[in-house]
Amino acid sequence: MASKEMIDEEDRKIIAMLRENARRSLRSMAKEVKISPSSVRNRIERLVQKGIIKRFTVDVDPRKIGYELQVIVLVTSRPGASDSLFKALQSFPQISSVHWTSGPANFVCMIRVHDMNDLSHFLTSELEKLKGVERVESMFVMAQSEKDSLL
Repeated sequence: MASKEMIDEEDRKIIAMLRENARRSLRSMAKEVKISPSSVRNRIERLVQKGIIKRFTVDVDPRKIGYELQVIVLVTSRPGASDSLFKALQSFPQISSVHWTSGPANFVCMIRVHDMNDLSHFLTSELEKLKGVERVESMFVMAQSEKDSLL
């Protein structure tokens, strides 16, 4: 069982602000949280050190760079192949996330491709040919809402 990291309301506000805009100034965050900029910096450093904040990143709109299709792919593995298949799935640049799950499929993969030709090639020439794959099913994402209700 993972230990539960304790964070207070100021930490939650700082995390929410960084999630909205990781380039936001310490001064503007401090003003909103009502603590000093150096306290904000110290809190951010502590949150990073404890692994609560894992990384700072850029949020790119995939469609604006030509990745028009987002597809959920369910992958069922052959018995005994799940460990190696999980690692293999993570190596594909088309796959943005791999979730090892329980239920009818072993893995749920979020993928981005340019178009139907890319999707067809990826599924038939890449995924279906991986050692340990028993079945591949796909579902198109029609719309998406990103919400993190943890904080």
